Amino acid sequence: MNNNKILALSSPGGHWVQLCRVLPAFKGCEVIYACTYTKPTELSEDDNYYTIGDISRDTISRSPKVIAGIWKILKKEKPTFVITTGALPGLITILLARLRGIKTIWLDSIANSEEISFSGRLASFLAHDCFTQWEGLATSRVKYIGRVI
Repeated sequence: MNNNKILALSSPGGHWVQLCRVLPAFKGCEVIYACTYTKPTELSEDDNYYTIGDISRDTISRSPKVIAGIWKILKKEKPTFVITTGALPGLITILLARLRGIKTIWLDSIANSEEISFSGRLASFLAHDCFTQWEGLATSRVKYIGRVI
């Protein structure tokens, strides 16, 4: 049996939809979910879910509270991997997970077809693996292996 524990985290909307599209790849793993809004209807009552604080470049003053909340989740759940489709809460989680020695995966949003997002560019230096969904945006640090939508 697979002993991997995955923290799957994203911002709401399209980020969440894309994250849900890759979750079948983790069949057999224990998955913990986190997002910036109340528990989505796609999840069952039995799914382990955390609501995290929302943050953006415009609300950076919320950073201490968001960082503390994410740190508590990482400390309590002790995931083997973190996967995120962004945005800033995902980037913060990548950084905190690295500090705890947790493997990290960033999947940049398919909406970023012209260039990698700002958070994605930063994640390409922080995450163990960083992926784009557009072949033309692949670099030595950002891989393309297909799209999820």
